[in-house]
Amino acid sequence: MTISIKELETEREKLKKDFDDLKMNIGKVEVDLGAMKSNLNALNGAIQFATNLITMANKRENEIANGNVKKKK
Repeated sequence: MTISIKELETEREKLKKDFDDLKMNIGKVEVDLGAMKSNLNALNGAIQFATNLITMANKRENEIANGNVKKKK
């Protein structure tokens, strides 16, 4: 059994196409990963903000319950 140069070239082209496709997919995944990390950071900021508001509301409720209401100017 012999393999012709043409068969080798055809196989090389298939491999090159697979390589290029995979490289492009990796690039897309990297872009998507960056976007997901940005979304994760934004969600973390929102969680911190909500936690801060809850803490402030709890403190205010405790002040009202204890009769230590401070009037705002």
